[in-house]
Amino acid sequence: MKQPVITILLLALTGLCFQNGDDQQKDKGSFYATVDGKMFKLRDDQLFRGILVSKSASMDGRTPSRTVISANFNGATYDKPDKTPFNESVSFEMSYEDSKTGAPDIFSFALQYNSTDYSMVKESSKVKITQFAWEPDHKHFRLSADFDCQMRSWGYPSDNKKDVNLKGHMTNIRITVPSWIAAKK
Repeated sequence: MKQPVITILLLALTGLCFQNGDDQQKDKGSFYATVDGKMFKLRDDQLFRGILVSKSASMDGRTPSRTVISANFNGATYDKPDKTPFNESVSFEMSYEDSKTGAPDIFSFALQYNSTDYSMVKESSKVKITQFAWEPDHKHFRLSADFDCQMRSWGYPSDNKKDVNLKGHMTNIRITVPSWIAAKK
């Protein structure tokens, strides 16, 4: 009688300790982007996550305080021609509106690529949130979005760098809600 009970307990514990590949894949996010049609290669150790951040109001009063979704996706690291280190990355911030899909009210993308820093040209850029789903603990949510942004170098026009197009999508990115922000909600 003890043998079947022990076997059943061991099988139950084994099932709780290990997830199958489908469960792990379901929880894993993804990020895909191209710069002028060339794939932006992410680091192998890239984590697909972001965080809610509380931004202070500007000192001149033109920009109110707000909560934004912030994430950074890292690419290659190398030395620029002048031997200074350079990290390629795509960063974004967008206004947080609980469970809202579609175009966010405020968004910004930054790109570090090919030894150059770029910022977004607002009039020629768009973002669409395609999924916003809370996790059961309400300490995280999953975000999916498509983006198509015209990016301009920080040294424009004196650096003679042309604008580039950053286009892609992110799927199932896990966004952490810090407890001090959750308390305000």
